[in-house]
Amino acid sequence: MKAIRRMGLAVVLMLSAMPSWADTFRHRATGETFTGFRTHKKSVGKVLVFNADQNKLIPMDLSEYEIIRDDNGRRNTVMVVRIEQPEILLSETIAQEAANIILRSADQGPKAVIIQIDLPGGQGAPMRLITEAITTAIDDAGCRVAAYLPGGPYGGAFSAAAIVALACETIYISPTAAIGAVGPMGSQGGKTDQEYLQFLETYAPGTLASFSVYAATLAQRANRPQLLARALVDKHLSIAEVRTPDGKISLVELSQRQENQTVVRMIVEGLPQSSSSDASPIRAVGKLLSLPSAEAIRWKMADKQVSSFEEMIADMGVSGAAVVNSAGLTSTIQKFSTAKRNLEQIITKIEIEEERVNTLESQLAELEKMALTGTVTREVTRGGQYESYRRGRAQLRDPDRFWNRYYNERDYISDDIPLQDRYGRDIRPRDRGLTGREKVTEEKPAGNIADVRRQLIVLTAELIANYQQAIGLARRWPGALPPGVTLDTLQKNLVSAQTLLNIQQRRLTQGY
Repeated sequence: MKAIRRMGLAVVLMLSAMPSWADTFRHRATGETFTGFRTHKKSVGKVLVFNADQNKLIPMDLSEYEIIRDDNGRRNTVMVVRIEQPEILLSETIAQEAANIILRSADQGPKAVIIQIDLPGGQGAPMRLITEAITTAIDDAGCRVAAYLPGGPYGGAFSAAAIVALACETIYISPTAAIGAVGPMGSQGGKTDQEYLQFLETYAPGTLASFSVYAATLAQRANRPQLLARALVDKHLSIAEVRTPDGKISLVELSQRQENQTVVRMIVEGLPQSSSSDASPIRAVGKLLSLPSAEAIRWKMADKQVSSFEEMIADMGVSGAAVVNSAGLTSTIQKFSTAKRNLEQIITKIEIEEERVNTLESQLAELEKMALTGTVTREVTRGGQYESYRRGRAQLRDPDRFWNRYYNERDYISDDIPLQDRYGRDIRPRDRGLTGREKVTEEKPAGNIADVRRQLIVLTAELIANYQQAIGLARRWPGALPPGVTLDTLQKNLVSAQTLLNIQQRRLTQGY
């Protein structure tokens, strides 16, 4: 309950922190004015404001000033930050760098910051880092921030990328772009259901549903439909377009539809909480939120359709401004990509070594079991009068003659080979105990316990080293692990491997 109250408070604070634009500053008491722009930075509890008249940053108590938005004192530039590489919304490290670039751009006092977006989606944590930077640039730096969806290789903004667009004040969209919950696979198309599921886990994971309230809050800031914003991250939400008897059209969650609301059409058919394993994920996601350009504008998920970047900045009234493309992500993305490749290779080695360790553990367990039972190789004869002699539980009057005769013929004895007792009488097969005779062989251990244990120790030590390397890389580069592999799993497996190594080293030292 406390967590819920805290979340509610956070939403209220977020909604109340609407931008107070900063370009002309008029002192409330003296009437003195100057032009410039705010930054999001503070010094000794005061906001750093650039005074264009003095050409320097000054700490100021903004509560003493009336702030008027008129672009006076701002630099004649438009800063462009491109969110077009998938790694940006997959890695918290890269996302943090992108967030820093957005804030640095806003602090330079441009007439606008443009967030150019073309991505199939991403993860929740990187998304939030960027959206929070955008809202800070708007609220604290007083900078105008717009999203531009040009409709590039990925076709628009989807799932986490769409939420980034929602954080901006204005969304411009190309006629070829779309906004939705799941992006197309693009050049990766034509894949199997399993490969598509991996695509979804990477770019539209189920964990995004936890950001449903956050998405709705961002939508409310810009007066956009909260339901559609939630549907961008929650694939189980079903939304219908409905009409009331007075002809009013609206969107409602299907489970909340009133009796007087007639369903016009389904906008989103949410996925069931549990679906059949044989259902095609490609067909299933086709029912999720997908708004082409015209539909996005109709439902206020975008503000205006533009066919070019130039048309957009003209609509914003900043055609004469110098366009500056922010840089700084390329190097970070390259390092992330390298870390991702290295992690994939390490994880492959770990999987192979885990199988070998399991094999050696099984072999060692079998050897230890066989050693405890004291296995030997022997022959056993069952049935007949001479069985007791072979087991040494009786004596013969002439044992030498008997055993010599017996062992001379034991390897090729058959029912038609005569055998005589000490009196020269033939012993027939039924008397010899040969009927039902069988040879039973019990194998000795196939390997040396100490040797196998040493192999297991060496391999486990290598496995531990690879776990440690993978964990180190994963911590430095969040989001670089292959799908289905988590840092928590690696850490748990590392502890298990270390425990195994300690046990085997102790047993080797103690000689068992």
